Amino acid sequence: MATIDSGFGDAAHCMMITFEIDPADEAEFNDIYDNDHVPNIMKLPGVTEVLRFREAQPNAKGFLVYTAIYMMATENLHLTPEWTVLSDLGRWAPVIRPKVKSRTRSTGPVIARFRKTGL
Repeated sequence: MATIDSGFGDAAHCMMITFEIDPADEAEFNDIYDNDHVPNIMKLPGVTEVLRFREAQPNAKGFLVYTAIYMMATENLHLTPEWTVLSDLGRWAPVIRPKVKSRTRSTGPVIARFRKTGL
């Protein structure tokens, strides 16, 4: 059974960002995202969790589609100067940003969270 959780604790907002990546850049993208970018962003107070996934198949253009969901305590935390500084650290800005084929971003408040209970 699932229950709705209206107490969002420290993560009342989220940002979803989706990237298109050339398959030739996938290993480097994942290495830098997991070992540079996310650890740097997680240093920012208010970022509580990051979930990443990849669509199972390349899109019609042949690119891999990756999505990251950032759980945040503060609305628009990703627009702060502190976020920008941490995001630009390491290899992310100079190596990966030029290789991203497209990027879309959505942000907003968390309105419901469902969790399984009784497991």
